[in-house]
Amino acid sequence: MIFKWLIFGVIVYVIYAIFFKDKSIANSSSSDKKDKDSEEMVECCVCGTFVSSKEAYIKNGKFYCSKECMQKG
Repeated sequence: MIFKWLIFGVIVYVIYAIFFKDKSIANSSSSDKKDKDSEEMVECCVCGTFVSSKEAYIKNGKFYCSKECMQKG
């Protein structure tokens, strides 16, 4: 009788591991993807235009949207 309950418990655990643990791993990887895809927007200190941090020009620790604004600042 105890052996049957042990087998039943193992089967329940395997079903839980297959269906529920895999979803939590998939959700965490999709949230990591969202973090990688998002870009930080920074404001140009001369004209106030927002540009992505990857496209911004940086001079003396300040962000600029273009070379023209960088020369003005």
